[in-house]
Amino acid sequence: METMPNTKSSSPTGSESTAAEHARRSLEEARAGAEDLAAHGSEAVHQGTARAREAISHTTDQAAHYVQEQPLKSLMMAAAAGAAIAMLAGAIGKHRHH
Repeated sequence: METMPNTKSSSPTGSESTAAEHARRSLEEARAGAEDLAAHGSEAVHQGTARAREAISHTTDQAAHYVQEQPLKSLMMAAAAGAAIAMLAGAIGKHRHH
């Protein structure tokens, strides 16, 4: 009976088994690394969100305090800001019609 030299046997050789094990370990390490990265990213987002909420709360408190201390000045600043926004919106609207 004649055997063909280019045919592979159905059972893996030692080097194929070693390569498969190496690939499996590499995939497992990559998965673990991705999970670790995702956990750190999630924690960073939560910390950033908490800091942003804190900063917004602090700024809101400062603004409320300023309005209580300087009501007329605050009203004038709000009116000036509103007028500037209205003028800007009017200029943009006029520019779009041409």
